Amino acid sequence: MLSPQTKNQEIRKIMKKLSIVFGLLYCLVNAAYGQGMEGQYDPAYHFYPSGDPTGLYYFDGDYYNNWGVAKSKDFVHWKFTDYGRRRTENRRLLRDDSTPAKVKDSIRQSMTQLGGSGTIIYDKDNTSGLGTLDNPPFVSLWHNQVEPWNTQVIGLAYSLDSVRSWKRLDKFPVLDIGSREFRDPKVFWYPPTQKWIMAIGWADVPKIKFFESDNLIDWDFLSDFGPWGAKAGVWECVDLFELPVDGDPNDTRWVLTISVQPLSGQYFIGNFDGKRFVLDEGFRADLMAFDNDVHGDVIFDFENGLDGWNMEGDAFLESPSDRALFQQGAIMGQQGKLFLNSFHNKASSVGKVTSPTFKIEKEFMNFLVGGGYYPDEVSINLIVDGRIVRSQSGNNSGGLQWKSWNISEFVGKQATIQAVDEKTDEAGYIYVDHIMQSDRAYQRERENSFWFDYGPDFFAARAWNNYGPNEDRIVWTGWMGSWRYVASEPLRGLQSIPRQLKLKTFTEGVRLVQHPIEELKSLRKKQVKMSPHTLEGEWRPTKLQPSKNVYELEVEFNEINSKKFGVKIGKGGDQETKIIYDVVGQELNVDRTRSGKVDFSGLFPMVSSGPMRKTETVKLHIFVDRSSVEVFGNDGETVISSKIYPDANSTDIEFFTEGGTVHIKKLTRWDLDDIELHQ
Repeated sequence: MLSPQTKNQEIRKIMKKLSIVFGLLYCLVNAAYGQGMEGQYDPAYHFYPSGDPTGLYYFDGDYYNNWGVAKSKDFVHWKFTDYGRRRTENRRLLRDDSTPAKVKDSIRQSMTQLGGSGTIIYDKDNTSGLGTLDNPPFVSLWHNQVEPWNTQVIGLAYSLDSVRSWKRLDKFPVLDIGSREFRDPKVFWYPPTQKWIMAIGWADVPKIKFFESDNLIDWDFLSDFGPWGAKAGVWECVDLFELPVDGDPNDTRWVLTISVQPLSGQYFIGNFDGKRFVLDEGFRADLMAFDNDVHGDVIFDFENGLDGWNMEGDAFLESPSDRALFQQGAIMGQQGKLFLNSFHNKASSVGKVTSPTFKIEKEFMNFLVGGGYYPDEVSINLIVDGRIVRSQSGNNSGGLQWKSWNISEFVGKQATIQAVDEKTDEAGYIYVDHIMQSDRAYQRERENSFWFDYGPDFFAARAWNNYGPNEDRIVWTGWMGSWRYVASEPLRGLQSIPRQLKLKTFTEGVRLVQHPIEELKSLRKKQVKMSPHTLEGEWRPTKLQPSKNVYELEVEFNEINSKKFGVKIGKGGDQETKIIYDVVGQELNVDRTRSGKVDFSGLFPMVSSGPMRKTETVKLHIFVDRSSVEVFGNDGETVISSKIYPDANSTDIEFFTEGGTVHIKKLTRWDLDDIELHQ
């Protein structure tokens, strides 16, 4: 007879194994299909369900998404392919308890022909030798994890029947650098050198690595790029493409993008010569001018170990760590070499460490923290007079972020720091580093860099790998979601609207801008256009109100004499999502703290902010689709993408000012059609 404690341990082991199996399955099918509540939150015109955009390619008149599961002629209206319908049915069978085990095993085996995210290439000249000139192969390159260290490697599969089925190459892997953070390969043909180029994120460092190949099978190292800009997050899902500056085909730059977990991603502008990517001199100078340093008096940095600290339990037995522990993902953002890390024994251990006593001498305490978000079980605490007076958990990511406490009320008192881990699953762990006292708070959601989206829900952005005849645009899309709360949010697994990328010259230099593609206009149905209006306070134009949260809204403001102004969407009862332009701070904000259902995660309610210069006319172009809002400020200069969960009857639109007036120069709303992909 097993004891209750032993039973619980066995149950935890089983649940952990199931978690790993389903997590691997999620990667293997590339999260091609999301999960969530059916009905009120299902998007009408976004590609859904979906995970990371991957395997994006063009062939014979159609654009394909997610390893060929769906196709479209315009990036907007999608239909599942036979392969996609088969994958959908397989997924349903895997989730059905009545499906026989042998059938499930067969389905899982078929799904292993592809791994995680990556690239599909139509090898029309048969450089790989995997097909013939009469029947060229489709070649996919993707990443998988291999035991025992969860090392990430690059595999290859090919199709000789127009992506109806795949066969794995016997040689596996085709590339392995011995890293657990080496994934999401972008592969393309570079005509000047007549080589295939692979760009791939190496998050351990973080860097982007470049390789070349004659045949897509044998790869040679070329160069590294980085780290630059935002260095504390995990780098993944790289992309690289060439764009004209201000539409001039004789003046081009290369744009290198990298998603930065847990937030969206950053971009770099420079040149690529087939061997290495080099930043433009002006862009490099602007990156170097960013200040991401924190100033104060360090009281604990762990560079000399845990001398004087008291340890209980074994969660911190391998602390301070200088690297990720066994089967732990990349850890970014630490200062110096050593940091607290409770991932001992694959995070199954519990325990705490308590610092020596110190005197509080300044008004703020700044520190780096990361790991799982479990405020009641995993945290760093400030203890004064024997009680916890401040506490902070992680953020469900592999990076450490700066957090601050106002401790002015305790100046002059004795205190201790305590790091606690009382959770026994693989998500329950904490990192802590560089605890300091300071005269000012330093709490930053993002490092200073050039971000391509300032919202929380635009990640793993990818452009199509090739395009149809006479198509000279670069079009991309991103996953609307965040690993910080994806497991608990009501609906997960949709892609953003497709966006055209451009380079535009501003006073300070060349920058990346994004525009909703023209084809989205084909979704427009009923149009409501309002006359110009001078706004002070609040204004709810009756004629403009939509019947549901499925619409496009364009508004232009001028004659600006207000500190802040903007629009509230999804308004009803105590619900609203506020889109705010801060004139003084020259910032665009999206406040979803009261956007509807927000209680599924303490990390979801937030205000997102991005820099946007004050211009004579401030433009907002907004796309709302039941569970998402995408805001394009000043012709795509600043973009904020966010998931929201308003009630079905919270649909009102209201305009507002704070401290003055603005003139609404132009105001138009369109109802948008349903592409019915997910039905």
